[in-house]
Amino acid sequence: MPLPTDATVGGMRTRWHVLAVLAVIAGACVGLSFMADDLRQRNLRAVGEVTAVVDGRRPGSVVVHIERYGLTTRWLVDDTAAATNDAREADEAQDVSRTQDCVGTVCYRVATTALRVEASGDTGKTYSTAWEIAGETYTMLTETYPQVGNPAEHLSSRSVVVHAVAGGHVVFVANGRDGLLYRDVGGTWRRLGAPASGEGCCYYEPPLRVPSEPQPLDLTSYAMVVVVLAILLSGAITAMRRRTLRWTGTVAVIALAGLAGYGTRLAGHLPASGMFPGFVCGVPIILVIIAGGVALAVRFVSGPAPHASGSVNGPAAPETTAPPP
Repeated sequence: MPLPTDATVGGMRTRWHVLAVLAVIAGACVGLSFMADDLRQRNLRAVGEVTAVVDGRRPGSVVVHIERYGLTTRWLVDDTAAATNDAREADEAQDVSRTQDCVGTVCYRVATTALRVEASGDTGKTYSTAWEIAGETYTMLTETYPQVGNPAEHLSSRSVVVHAVAGGHVVFVANGRDGLLYRDVGGTWRRLGAPASGEGCCYYEPPLRVPSEPQPLDLTSYAMVVVVLAILLSGAITAMRRRTLRWTGTVAVIALAGLAGYGTRLAGHLPASGMFPGFVCGVPIILVIIAGGVALAVRFVSGPAPHASGSVNGPAAPETTAPPP
């Protein structure tokens, strides 16, 4: 039985090394997926429940009541929806929450058992729906928000404040787990979420995005194409230059490109971490993926290192020739 040569042993080792590297990359993708899901769930659990909105003591302000982890806090929000953590002034507000509020002949009322706001232009004589989340979208919210409890209580429009401003009026609505709803002076309704504090003082923990809202620009698919093409092209160019194209290297580069594309998709859709959007962590991860992927693709098709001729038992003995007579 012939003994394996150095080249054969080197090729076997190279294949095992490639499989090990691909396994590590696959494990990293799975870990990144679990990390993103866990962060997304923690973000949803951390969003406070906006239980009420009332008039603030200062003109042009409202006080937002938020229940988070069993504790109630109050935030001061002005008519532009900018939040401040002036707890003293917020605590001084003694107004009672209302399910209907008017400015002149314009009135708004909340459903109290559903995510719906109704408007009237005749001082409350007749009403029509001004904003609503219902049907499959509402069901999605009830199933996605963690520990939502009774949706009719914890995922409903519960109180409203209407303020007259230059050019029209603004509306604030307490929508329970879905956060604070705001209608600006131009008539656009925005789901703001719950006010929270961070390094920049104050921001909003955003609610779940729904299909009817404008979707943000998502460049993740373009990043995936760039990463996959860069890895495939780097492997192909290296193989053509070194003339070392092997089926094992080809399969390894294709598998690497697939894993890198999947990792890019995960990194591009990382949820926000506190007040920092997901791309703050996602972009560096994508840059590492493309740089490491190109380097590994070149290594996969480079072929095993050259070995000295001879068997594994040692170098072959030099041939000797008899001296001439």
